[in-house]
Amino acid sequence: MTEYLDTVGVLARAASVTKQTVLNYANAGLLEYVLTSDGRRLFKTGQVEKIRQIYASNVKRRGNRRERMSVNS
Repeated sequence: MTEYLDTVGVLARAASVTKQTVLNYANAGLLEYVLTSDGRRLFKTGQVEKIRQIYASNVKRRGNRRERMSVNS
C-alpha cells in the first residue's frame, strides 16, 4: 500500500530545496501526491532522493547553458 504522508515543507527541508521547488515539480507531474479534502497536498513517501536528482539535473543543465552563453558573448 502506498502511503502519502509527506507535506511540501517536510519534503523541501529534507531535500534542501524551497517549497516552491517542490510545488513546481509536483505541478510538472514529476512527483506523486494526493489532495486532501481541505486542498493540501500529501506526497508519496520516499520522494526526497527523486527531488534531489531532479534539482541536480536542472542545476547542471542551467550551468552548462550559462557557460555557453559566456563563451559566445
